[in-house]
Amino acid sequence: MAMGFAFRRWRPPALAGLLLAALLTAPPGGARGVLAEDTDWKAGRLGHLAGAIGTYGYDRVLGDPAVAAALAALTGGADARTIAANMAVAAPIEFMDASLVLRGNAPHRGGEEEALVMVRLFDGTVRAALLHGGRMKLYASDERFDYLPKVLRDFLAPRADRPPPPARLPPGVEWVGRGRP
Repeated sequence: MAMGFAFRRWRPPALAGLLLAALLTAPPGGARGVLAEDTDWKAGRLGHLAGAIGTYGYDRVLGDPAVAAALAALTGGADARTIAANMAVAAPIEFMDASLVLRGNAPHRGGEEEALVMVRLFDGTVRAALLHGGRMKLYASDERFDYLPKVLRDFLAPRADRPPPPARLPPGVEWVGRGRP
C-alpha cells in the first residue's frame, strides 16, 4: 500500500518577510541613526590640535599652517598679528561648540585690547574677533550673525553690560569676510 504524503512547499510566514524588510531598510548606526553625541568633534581636518585643549599652547595653534593661513585670509594679515599680540595674557585653551577657543588680552589692557579665535577641528573653520583701538571687528565667513557660536556673540556684545548675546550684529562691529567660503 502506497502511503500518500502531501508535500507542500514551505513558505516563510508573513511576519518574517516584514522583519527582513525592516532589517534591510534600517538606518546606519542602528535603529537610532547617527547622533551628534556619537560624533567625535575633536577629530577631522585639524584633529591633531585637540591636544592643545586645557593648555596654554597658543603658539602651537596659531602657528599651525592651516590655522595661520585661514586667519591671514580672513584678516588680511596685519590684524592677524594684532590678534596674536592681544592674546599675550591668555586663559587655557577651551573646547566649545566643536571648536578650540583661544582668548586673551594685551598686557594691562583688558577691556581695551582683546581678541578671541575659534578653530573648528573637524573642518578647519576659523573665526575671530578683535577689540583694538576702541573698535570691535568680527572675522567670519558665516552668512548670518545668529549662526555664530554663542561664545563669539558674547565676546562681541557691548562691554558696559552683558545682556544675553544679541541676535543681530551689535552696533559698531565691523564684519570682515561675511559670506566668503
